[in-house]
Amino acid sequence: MIREQYLGQLWELLSPVPEHLRREWMYDYEEHFRMAAEHGRSEAEAAHELGDPRLIAKELLLNYRVGQAENKSGSITLVSRAVLAAVSLGFFNLVFVLGPYIALLGVLLALWATAVGVGLSSVMAIYEGLYGGGITMLQGAFLAMVLIALGMLIGAGAHWLTRAVAKMTLRYLKFNSRVMRVKKG
Repeated sequence: MIREQYLGQLWELLSPVPEHLRREWMYDYEEHFRMAAEHGRSEAEAAHELGDPRLIAKELLLNYRVGQAENKSGSITLVSRAVLAAVSLGFFNLVFVLGPYIALLGVLLALWATAVGVGLSSVMAIYEGLYGGGITMLQGAFLAMVLIALGMLIGAGAHWLTRAVAKMTLRYLKFNSRVMRVKKG
């Protein structure tokens, strides 16, 4: 009875994972119970050896989310899901993973907003050149080209930085996962 409860709880906790992968993972845990029975150990002993199914599910979900993000070249949405999966592992991760990650996202958002703002300000330069009295039409066109180019450069830098932050975050999450596993063991 303990075996069915344990495996059922683990199955439910792993519901965000596609069924084929979940079945593959569950096979290992079912095999652990089978081997324990062959060696004369009780289901309770086998469950105790495995540990809390909630912690196992959290670790498996973290590894799954990190793998997903790596396969999609560090999509910021998938990296964010991996960060949230890491946060579920404990208070340490709430402070040392989520806090800095949110700060980095704020910086990236500001950089992207700056790129868009500088690029869109070219419209005002053209308007001023056509209808305003401060600059000529030629100066407005030149200023608009400079602002568009500057916006594109800032955007390219923001894109590179976003990818770098995603890769760095994934590497840190892998390291953090290994540290948590060692600390647990």
